Amino acid sequence: MRGHMNRRLARILSYIPDGLGVIDVGTDHGILPAALALRGYPGQIFASDIRPGPLEAARRTAETAGVTEKICFLLCDGLDLCPPDGVDTLVIAGMGGDTICGILDRAEWCMDRRYKLVLQPMTRAEVLRYWLVYNEFAIEQEDLAEDGREVYQLFTARFGGSTRLSDGELFTGSYQMIKDHPLFPAFLSGQIGRFEKAAAGLRAGGVRHDTAGKLQILEQVLAELKEMARHDEG
Repeated sequence: MRGHMNRRLARILSYIPDGLGVIDVGTDHGILPAALALRGYPGQIFASDIRPGPLEAARRTAETAGVTEKICFLLCDGLDLCPPDGVDTLVIAGMGGDTICGILDRAEWCMDRRYKLVLQPMTRAEVLRYWLVYNEFAIEQEDLAEDGREVYQLFTARFGGSTRLSDGELFTGSYQMIKDHPLFPAFLSGQIGRFEKAAAGLRAGGVRHDTAGKLQILEQVLAELKEMARHDEG
């Protein structure tokens, strides 16, 4: 099989239950769909990508694994060609949180409790969490996956419910869900360092009228992150 199942993809795979059907949005080399087919996933498997090149690479991965007939390849933007009645799990991973928001925004049909969303934003996870909370999705699980030197955030969600998050938790995920994860202390420390650096940079430039509001938000988030750290140490 072309490519390899790294720790990030393996963690995503572990959240996909057997079911009616699954789509891997932005499939790239198609490693996840091929792995699902090899696992014996009973439903339909869809692999979508906006670019012909990655989708062709995904076909080659499936051919090498001998599972081409088990995967339906869709050349489209996000979920645009995904049949709503053909899936019950939506995997959107390996792209920015704001991009994932746009994909979900265009697919209003996913606002239904029958769909499980498995989401792994590479950046701007806070934007995606805010979108989910604002649009009445319940975030059900939070996880972290380490691959090389990087730690990736992963969470699952389902429409119809409420999740209350502080500003700090938009960046870390629900503290109650993630606090016992072995990677969380180091991840939280990294987030604190990130906000300390950003706040120090604003102060160094002199607080002006146009930056005072941003500094206040940074300091509020930083205070909440440090409170989490104190709880962790306690």
